[in-house]
Amino acid sequence: MAAVARVSVAALGVVLWRAALPGASAAQAPVFRTSVEVVRVDVSVTRGGAPVDGLLPSHFQVLDNGVAQTIERVSREEVPLRLLLALDTSGSVAGGRLRALADAAQALVRALRPDDQVGLLTFDQAIRLAMAPTRAHAEVIGALDRLEASGPTAWRDALFAGLQLVGDAADARPVVLLFTDGDDTASWVTPTAIGEVVRRSGVVLHAVGLATPRKAVSGSRWRGRPDPGPAPSLLQAVEAGGGHVWSAESAAALRRLFTGVLDELRARYLIVYARQGTTAPGWHEVNVRLKGVRGDVRARPGYFVATR
Repeated sequence: MAAVARVSVAALGVVLWRAALPGASAAQAPVFRTSVEVVRVDVSVTRGGAPVDGLLPSHFQVLDNGVAQTIERVSREEVPLRLLLALDTSGSVAGGRLRALADAAQALVRALRPDDQVGLLTFDQAIRLAMAPTRAHAEVIGALDRLEASGPTAWRDALFAGLQLVGDAADARPVVLLFTDGDDTASWVTPTAIGEVVRRSGVVLHAVGLATPRKAVSGSRWRGRPDPGPAPSLLQAVEAGGGHVWSAESAAALRRLFTGVLDELRARYLIVYARQGTTAPGWHEVNVRLKGVRGDVRARPGYFVATR
C-alpha cells in the first residue's frame, strides 16, 4: 500500500464507472483525489519466502519520485486491517469448491483480531454486497454459510466495487482479498482499466486462484494440459496493489492459503513519512529499498496526487 493520511476520496459513482468502460481513454481513468500530508507505504519483506523480522526505520530507504525521504516511523501489526473478501461464486465454484471456499474464508475471519474490520462481497455476473466492512465478525461468518453459486464470472467489476468499499483511511490498512477460479467472462471494466484503478486506489490487493486441469475439448489448445494460471490482467492488478497471487492446487488447499494470506498481512511493515522535496501533482513513484539487510521487497509502486 502506498497511501496518504487524511485522504478525501472524491465522489466516484457513475463517472468512475464510465471511465472504466471499454473505449475509455487513459485521460479518463479513475482518479482517487487526495490531499497529501503523510504518505504510508505497506511493505512486504521476505527472504527465501519467509518474512524478515525486526526491521527498523534505519533498515529502509524510501525514494519518492527519486527524492530520498525521512522515515518517521515503521510499525508492524499496530494498525488494524480493513479487509474485504471478494469471492467468486460463479457456476464453476458450485458444490465442493463452494463449501471449501466458505470454510477457508470462515477460518480467516475467526483468526482476525477484534479491532480488525472485514466485509464480504460475492460475485458471478452480478455483484452482491453481503456485508460492508465491520467488526461484527460473527455476522460475516454467518453470511459465508449462505453462499450460492451460479452464472458467469465478472471479477474485474467486483474488484472495482471492492476498492471503493474498503477506501483508504489513516486508522486502518485497506486490503482486498480476491478469490476467483476462472477467467473473467462478464465484466464491463476492461483489463487495462482495472490495473489503473488498483494503481491509484491505495489498497493492497491479494488474489487466490484455484488451478485445475481443463476438460478435454476437441480442437482446444488446452486439451490435456493444466490450467494456464491467472489472467495477465489479474497478475498486473495484483502487482499494482503490492500483493501476491496465491494458487491452490485443490479446493482442500484453500484454507491453508487463506491463512497464509493473513499471516503475510500481519508480517508486513507500515512505513510512514512526510513527503518532502517533491510536490508536483500526478503520479508519484515510490521505491522502497533495504539498507544493511537482505530481502525481497514488495510494495505498491506509488500513489496519485490530483491537481487542486
